[in-house]
Amino acid sequence: MAQSFKSESSTSVVENELLPRFQQEGTALHRLLQEAAYLARCSDNKTAALIRPRDYAIKYPYMQINRAGFVSWLIFDLDHDNAMIWQDKGLPAPNLIVQNRQSGHAHLYYGIAPVCTSERARSKPIHYMKAIYSALSRELNADPEYHSGPVAKTPGHQWWRTSELHNHVYELSELAGCVELASASPWSKGPNLDAVSHSRNCIMFEKLRFYAYSIVNRQKEDGSFLSFTRLLEAFAHNHNAFRSLGFSADLSQSDLRATVKSVARWTWDKYTGSGRCHRGVMVLDPNLPLPEKQALAAERTHSARKEKTAGRIRAACRVLQQQGKALLHEAIAQAANLSRQTVAKYKHVLEEVKKPFSLVPLRAIQPVDSDVNYAVHQVSAPQGGVLRVGELVVLESEFGLVRLPEI
Repeated sequence: MAQSFKSESSTSVVENELLPRFQQEGTALHRLLQEAAYLARCSDNKTAALIRPRDYAIKYPYMQINRAGFVSWLIFDLDHDNAMIWQDKGLPAPNLIVQNRQSGHAHLYYGIAPVCTSERARSKPIHYMKAIYSALSRELNADPEYHSGPVAKTPGHQWWRTSELHNHVYELSELAGCVELASASPWSKGPNLDAVSHSRNCIMFEKLRFYAYSIVNRQKEDGSFLSFTRLLEAFAHNHNAFRSLGFSADLSQSDLRATVKSVARWTWDKYTGSGRCHRGVMVLDPNLPLPEKQALAAERTHSARKEKTAGRIRAACRVLQQQGKALLHEAIAQAANLSRQTVAKYKHVLEEVKKPFSLVPLRAIQPVDSDVNYAVHQVSAPQGGVLRVGELVVLESEFGLVRLPEI
């Protein structure tokens, strides 16, 4: 839903006129107020040490935007003065731009359908949201460690230059379609505790599963499933110290037993190492320096990803051609579930698809020798098809013309 950004005089509302818009339904500022915590952190500095009702918190230059347990706004901290970088990169328009008047540094606000991040929340939507945030941060040259706050520049405060562009609430899939999400092997590194810092159960699960991966093969050789399970129980007990991490309590014994049982059973039965790891598939010289090996592997991965995307675009074009529709970028992007910007990068694929099919004339059939021994050799799958000549069946294969007996 990218929109062209007008001049400051037409989009930036004078700050004393913005405050009433917090109460005006259908505006981005009204949604910001409604989604904020009723008792929000706020202050005239980044510590936001005060706690005030949200109607009063918006009068401070810094406030807590997302309430605890929910993320309704993706906020990007730009440490450069190009607040229009989203337009330069062809990304969707943010709902709000809150810019420092002196330095030009800004916070970009993207309203999203709320994602629950409480302890009982599903982890996949949280990981999906974090992946989108990381990808957009790279495109916007934003601070990747900011993670939407929790404290941000308060829109509408007189310290900042605030621009309200639209009130559209993005689905995560809308934003994901505009960037390339990083895909990493789930156990290529150690546990990513930052991604699950909201939940004690998730932290314990991440720590425990990586420990299980490291000992399961040795236990299968020298131990048993029982000894493997006891090691996991001891590890979980020794790492159940969540009070020291700021949580209200440690995990209960029933939670620990359930986590150990789940990790132990799956790891013992199914773990064989990373299915995405293909060490040696490129048959590289072992004497090559590691950075050079990594560069060659990255190039191969990038080529495979590009070819996969090109295949999706070709398939989408064929579908549109069969339906008699024009091959417009928007239509192709929708059919291939890609962004319009991605489709535009594959002009060579579109030109290839638009070319008419060329028909190759059939070769003249040569007479077949009468002394052919039937079924002496296997014949590969036909490339030219099967032709009937009199009482014989002639198979045109990669080996030439072969006569088969009539069935």
